Amino acid sequence: MAIKGQAQTPDSSCIFAANGPATVYIEYRYVTSEGEGLETGSGFIISPAGHVITAAHVVSPRIKDVSVQSSKVSVRVGGRLNPAVEATVPVRDSSVDLALLQLPTRPGTNTWPTVDIGNQVTLPIGAGLIGLGFGSTGDLAVVPAGEKTANNTIIDGQLKPWWQTNLALNPGNSGGPIFGQLGTVVGVAVAKNDGAQLVTYIIPISRAQHLIDAAAVASAQAGGRCAVFPECRHASHEIQGYTVDDFKSKWGDWRSGGYNRGAFCNDFLAELQLTYPASTFTFVRDDEQSRDTQPPFRVIEYRYFCEFQRRENPIYELKRSIACLQ
Repeated sequence: MAIKGQAQTPDSSCIFAANGPATVYIEYRYVTSEGEGLETGSGFIISPAGHVITAAHVVSPRIKDVSVQSSKVSVRVGGRLNPAVEATVPVRDSSVDLALLQLPTRPGTNTWPTVDIGNQVTLPIGAGLIGLGFGSTGDLAVVPAGEKTANNTIIDGQLKPWWQTNLALNPGNSGGPIFGQLGTVVGVAVAKNDGAQLVTYIIPISRAQHLIDAAAVASAQAGGRCAVFPECRHASHEIQGYTVDDFKSKWGDWRSGGYNRGAFCNDFLAELQLTYPASTFTFVRDDEQSRDTQPPFRVIEYRYFCEFQRRENPIYELKRSIACLQ
């Protein structure tokens, strides 16, 4: 069993170093009959081929149902000062407010850095969260650690399948990655409640599964590069000791031929297993003695010795591992 405690989140410096190079700044410029518009936000690369997940409203006009005459998506990977590359938008799904972008082939190495995608369908209330993004027109920054505070969200009387959090999201964080305890992306930053303090919302990453599938990306089953596991004793850990650890030995009776050490040890082991059914036994050593009986009928007699180590109830090492989440 995992040891309960406060919500755990990965180290912010680790999250920044491991996933910052795959977090992107997005500018969406568009032209309508009413003029030009600009939307900005964040996103994250999920495949070496350059697939990016972001919020759909980051790459959509602010006014709904307006006719767009032309548009351009510029992406800066890893920082605002890095060169801009032009991206396309293969999928824009306003029903879940998510979009999939496609970057061009990366110059030089051909592959883009990626984040680790989680496979959690849900998280408990109080689960630790931390984010990355380009909030308030600034450069790439960590969204300080917070918690999931509610399973659902009601906005303007409508139920939305977003998780409520107390993360300090700002304009510009929309579309950015939100990481959980395993160091994997568990959600996408989507909105903040301007009428309340530290009431913000993220889209569960499971809502983006159709986009992840389209990019042919597999989730990180065992956690990301910055995973923080609780501490526990688990059967997958090394054995530290046993609550019962002793030795059982026995000398047999004197007897003549037709018997040997192996047969005696087998019989003794069967006796021990019947007496201590929950124990395991390891052979330690055997021995034998002989004696010559006195005339007139001289007979050589033998007796045998066997010893086993008896162990019961293993004590597993106390350590941090993914098994502690089970």
